[in-house]
Amino acid sequence: MTQYQANYIVRNYQFVLVPVIVMFSILIILLIHNNALAEPFFNDPALKYEIITEGLMNPTGIVFINNDILIAEKEGNIRLLSNQQLDEKPVHEFSVNTKSERGLLGIETDGSNIFVYLTEITNDDSLRNRVYKYSWNGNELTNQQLLLDLPALPGPNHDGGKLVLEKGNNSNISHNLYVVIGDLNHRGILQNVNSNDKPDDTGVILRINSEDGSAIESNPFYSNSDTSKYFAYGIRNSFGITIDSLSGTLWQTENGPSEYDEINIVKPGFNSGWVQFMGPMSRSDNSLNDLQVIPNSFYSDPQLSWKDPVALTDIEFLNSSKLGRQYLDKMIVGDYNEGNIYILSLNEKRDNILLDTTNKDILDKVIDNDEEDDSIIFGTGFDSITDIEIGPDGFLYVLSFNDGILYKIYI
Repeated sequence: MTQYQANYIVRNYQFVLVPVIVMFSILIILLIHNNALAEPFFNDPALKYEIITEGLMNPTGIVFINNDILIAEKEGNIRLLSNQQLDEKPVHEFSVNTKSERGLLGIETDGSNIFVYLTEITNDDSLRNRVYKYSWNGNELTNQQLLLDLPALPGPNHDGGKLVLEKGNNSNISHNLYVVIGDLNHRGILQNVNSNDKPDDTGVILRINSEDGSAIESNPFYSNSDTSKYFAYGIRNSFGITIDSLSGTLWQTENGPSEYDEINIVKPGFNSGWVQFMGPMSRSDNSLNDLQVIPNSFYSDPQLSWKDPVALTDIEFLNSSKLGRQYLDKMIVGDYNEGNIYILSLNEKRDNILLDTTNKDILDKVIDNDEEDDSIIFGTGFDSITDIEIGPDGFLYVLSFNDGILYKIYI
């Protein structure tokens, strides 16, 4: 090789290398910057957060039982977090289908029993969405009992899966279990389509006896055996249901297609309106005449809607003053797309969301832009939220699906 050739190679190597180094440096800076932006942030500077555990595989829900936390992962595992330590080996492994929104989707407890919702692969290799009840002995799930056997097809999305227990008035023992399943892309009477199909357990909220899965006599459609377990219908897809402990009323989040995520108050017989409505009826070309009316049903507009969907997920009430008296009994809602936590107040009757009267644009109960969205944000930077719970310590716990992190918010 001549000296000229050597110098040529060096010059050209430098010519290529220098831009690569610069680009790599910029990439590192951007990654650091993006990571910094992703850190949780609160509008209230008194609030703090800590990571309780990480390394979870697509977690969908948590429950507190005794002094431990059980964590459900979409792939079918239930993990035990005890004394701040996450057991590597699952306490239970379910055989689930995880395509799209299928999997181990919900978990609930009454303090001694564990309830789960999953898309199960059955013995004949078919798929069913099922709700099981188990006993928890501190180490494992035992005494399996099938409470609900629901469809999973056509799917593979809109499976729902959230569970919430309704406490009795004179006892801490839970009796009634609410379960939500989405429409599974089906179109029938329960999706407000003029159809001769029988009700098929899609797009509904069910209310059953948590002891044996039977229908509750006070259910609005109890007189018809096909609908006796239904509490509400016309649901497109939901990742959040909860009960306001002050009023006993059920609330729900609902995901729209390309427009309108919703927060709904769910009274007995509620028809959420899908597929004829998403968002308020006033913004639709359809009317009440387009709905499929089951006796004892009614329609009402959402309490709040997002014009551009943020993928609303879990909803809870902060029945604790540990974060400050100003947050006591406020509604807390998470989203998947932005990792935001929203905070909302209710009126004295607990049947209406109160909005900031100084922000006139939000009084139509529709979030139309980022400015309106920002006005109700409590915290952000939690990535894809799947569960929000109030811990026994009164603090707020937030589960991130993509990050695999369980956060604790405290003061």
